[in-house]
Formats: sequence, structure tokens, C-alpha cells
Amino acid sequence: MTDSRRTIGVIGAGKIGGSLLSRLADSGDFDLYVSDIHLDHLATYAERGVKTTTSNRELAQASDLVVAAVKPWDVAGVAAEISPEIDGSKAVASVAAGVPIATIERNLPAGSAVLRVMPNVCASVGLGSAVVTSNEAGRRTVGLVMEVFGHVGDVMELPERLFDAATALHGSGPAYVALFADSLIQAGVREGIPRDVARRLVVGTIEGTAELLKERSAHQVRDEVMTPGGTTAAAFVAMERARFQGAVYDGVAAATRQARELGG
Repeated sequence: MTDSRRTIGVIGAGKIGGSLLSRLADSGDFDLYVSDIHLDHLATYAERGVKTTTSNRELAQASDLVVAAVKPWDVAGVAAEISPEIDGSKAVASVAAGVPIATIERNLPAGSAVLRVMPNVCASVGLGSAVVTSNEAGRRTVGLVMEVFGHVGDVMELPERLFDAATALHGSGPAYVALFADSLIQAGVREGIPRDVARRLVVGTIEGTAELLKERSAHQVRDEVMTPGGTTAAAFVAMERARFQGAVYDGVAAATRQARELGG
């Protein structure tokens, strides 16, 4: 790749692909291409100056970096489809859970630059997190991929052997937090708080706690709130009896196993 303006092609304009495209379009830092089988998905991006197509090969031919934002079971097929257009000047990045670099490599020309990225749905509000890894040929493209995904949140490198655990932790993480938030809201309603008030209190608490956790450890935040013999301590005792932490550990472990199974 040269140092000229890059063309980023995104295959799939769903939640992750669409969020990435929207943020990149807002930035104006790249030339953008998107392919999707749903014409109504493409129309939205055409209006924003993104080149659109229903042909993945056409997109791959025009792009410096191809981001495959498709379901895990579609990754190998997409890689094989675009393979004739991939040469040493291009790189392919997959955001699919569980699909290892080796599987993608088998469907592309030998020596192709291949990367994996695991973002999460918080990308849609620019507050996502993502981890990146690559094969040896892809090392030269890691910086570009981190720059691209930096438009939707915090990005860091992580060895591929930890990707399934990262998928379980932060890829699925927003759903865990949403489940906990819903449980808190329901608990507030059970205690007589109006639902709209409970929702505002819980959302504000989560937002504030997230800011605190940027500055101090989870243990510090917990200890600052918990007065010996107080209400928080009583809640912790009850939650421990219900195996709250154990349920979290079990859930992340189950999600990690499922990510491994998705990769075959």
C-alpha cells in the first residue's frame, strides 16, 4: 500500500459494518465502498457519498482494505469470492466471532495479509472497544486497521489465542450490562419506584460508574460505596447467596466455548 488516501471497503452494512461506515463517512478520512445484498441498506450510504455495489468482487478490486462484516458462517465463502481480487497490496480484515485467521487464509491467495477485529455494538455511538490481531503478512496493516476502528472507539492489539475470550467478554458484554440494567430497573419497580424514574436512575448510575472506572479499579469503586453494615453490604450478601459472581463467570466461560465452536 502507498501513503496516499486509502479506500476502505466494507462487505455487509449490518450493525457493525453500518456503524463503522457511518463513523468513517463522518470523518472524511477515507474513500469508502460498501457492498450488501440489500439495496435498501445501500441507499442510506449512497446518500452520504459512499460508493455502493452488490458485488463483493467489485468492492475488493477497488479497496486497499476489505472489512468482512458478515456472519461467521459466511466468512469463508466471502473470502473465496473475493480471492481473485486480492493481491499483495491489499488486506482483508474479518469482524466475525470465532473464525480464525487460518480459515480465512485458506480461502485467499498464499501470503495474503489477513487480520481479525472484534468490535462491539457500542461502536454505533462511537464508544465501542475492539481488539485486533493479524498474520505475519498483515502486520504492516495493523496500524491502518487500528486507525479505521479507532473511529468507533478504543482499539488494542491482542494475541489471537485470546480472541474467543475477548469475544465473550466485550463482544457480548453490552448484552450482559443491558441484562443487569433491566434487572435493576425491574427491582426498582418492585420496590415502588415508577418505571421511568427507575430507568433514569439506573442509566445515570451506569454512565457515572463507567466514568469512575476509567480512573480507579472496580474494587476501589465498590469499597467507596460500601459502608460496613450498610445497605450495599446487605445487597452484596444477598447477591453472593444467589451466586451473582458465579453466574457471570459461568456466562463468560460459556460464551468463550461457543466462540471456539463457531470457528469449527
